Amino acid sequence: MKKFFACLAISAIWLYAAPWRESKSFTLQKDQPVKVLVKGEGQERLLSFRWTLYTDKALVVHENFDRFVGQHILYASHTNQSFRKRLLPAKKNERDAPYVIIVFKQFDEGAKTARMDLLLIDKEKRVELEYLTEK
Repeated sequence: MKKFFACLAISAIWLYAAPWRESKSFTLQKDQPVKVLVKGEGQERLLSFRWTLYTDKALVVHENFDRFVGQHILYASHTNQSFRKRLLPAKKNERDAPYVIIVFKQFDEGAKTARMDLLLIDKEKRVELEYLTEK
């Protein structure tokens, strides 16, 4: 019986262990930018994103990193609720590359705001993020 509870406790800890090193939530108005300075390996680069349209439960998000722009359509309660942006190239294999995931959590119809989370996955601690937007 003790082994059962020990296995159960270890499984619960393993399931709730977050794979990301850092997370930050933002509540954004339309066209309100989030700016994050990405520092790593002697470089400083700017990551920015904002949402421009919410229609049919879909949020249109524009992102810009290192002069490359992108547009994503995200759904809060769907499998396509996030996008991934690699911050530095991989050293040994693709799993080592640090990246962020931007997740669309929910849209507040009354306030016309979108709640989004930024998650940093960086096992080797190669980058640091400085949030230039504090919302």
